[in-house]
Amino acid sequence: MNRRKFVQAAGAAALGGGKWLRAQSAGAAGASAARSARAAVIPAAIPASVPWKQFEVEAVLYAWDLHDEGVEQVLDNVQGMAAVNSVYIIGLMHPERRPETSATYPHNPVRPFWVAEDARANWNFDPKRYGRIKPRPSDFAWLADTDWTRVFVDAARKRGLRVGFEISHSLVDKQRVEGEFADLANRNIHGEITHVRAWLRPVCPNQPDVREYAVNAFTEVIEKYQVDWVESAIVLMDESVGGSPARGGGCFCAACKKAAPGFGIDLEKIQAALLKDPAAQPELGQWQQFRFASVAAFYKVLHAAVHKAKPGIVLRYNMHAKNPRDFGVDIVQLKPHLDALRIQDYSEQTGQAAAMEGKRTWLTEERVNMGPEFNVVSGVAVRPRATPELIRRGVKIAVETKMNGIMLGFYDSADFANLRAVRAGLADAGLPVATG
Repeated sequence: MNRRKFVQAAGAAALGGGKWLRAQSAGAAGASAARSARAAVIPAAIPASVPWKQFEVEAVLYAWDLHDEGVEQVLDNVQGMAAVNSVYIIGLMHPERRPETSATYPHNPVRPFWVAEDARANWNFDPKRYGRIKPRPSDFAWLADTDWTRVFVDAARKRGLRVGFEISHSLVDKQRVEGEFADLANRNIHGEITHVRAWLRPVCPNQPDVREYAVNAFTEVIEKYQVDWVESAIVLMDESVGGSPARGGGCFCAACKKAAPGFGIDLEKIQAALLKDPAAQPELGQWQQFRFASVAAFYKVLHAAVHKAKPGIVLRYNMHAKNPRDFGVDIVQLKPHLDALRIQDYSEQTGQAAAMEGKRTWLTEERVNMGPEFNVVSGVAVRPRATPELIRRGVKIAVETKMNGIMLGFYDSADFANLRAVRAGLADAGLPVATG
């Protein structure tokens, strides 16, 4: 069966109630043959050993990609094509259709697309380690019954790669936040569970149970798998559009009101004033600063915990929005409680050369904010709307703005021509690149 017929058949099966998932075993032989055929044209994997502070070329991977394509094939691809020397797995993902920017995967031999479950753990967790909140496993046996973080870490270590682990936007799934953990949810100015995005229900950083869960999850992964870094893209404060409580945003929950005096404010009085006038001053400014301080306090606790679990570990924050302050993140306040920063800029995928100057501006601004010695990594899009020319330019901009590395967004939806453009861009920028 050729690729077009496979996608058509799989897509039709998907419309028939997900029956294509049950046909995965039958397609295993074909998937193996496809991997063997691709291997014949993939450059040999490059050896890599990347001490922290060297220029990193990172690929982020998902458990379902490793299952479908095979971990060794995936690592062959990212190393051989894109000169990747550092990889990390998303251990807890938010709900999202993958690939995000195109109808079907370009090289997945098993399925045309995948809808990521909401905050399901991809590591082998010990429930006894946790308090009130415990990780939730996948509903699919082929994900839940394999410790994908172990499979990933062991394979990457054999190649000398640096290895990381990320918890993405949803720390706790929406179903539980609206149900048994409703008391932990962000609350908007009206006391409602925040709902700026249909799929996201953030839990509050001032809730002790939330802090305990995040600490337990990160430290369990660090101790069990000895990863080199952990990354947080967690949304702890729902977006206040334009920085105003009038359009979403938290948090006015009971835990925040209890914590507020420790930050020098009376949140009850601030809430009352902002209900009358969402732009009231000084209350609006006080509320905004309270959000920044609350998030920073959460990361202060987390930073101390992960460094206790493994001295020298790197805690990195994924700046997933160009307006982080709307999400309660003041990166300057956060900086003392971080070891690295990732800037999620994917200007390449616009397909427009003019967008690349916006990338340069954002990277330059954050380099100034973080200082010359702080480790900062820039995103580079390798998804279909990106072009090899723009990717090479993105790599060059990252080097010129003194980034410490690049992160490829994302392997699962990347055309192979775009992956190879990363290697070419590194050579263009004058960085040493091992031959494939």
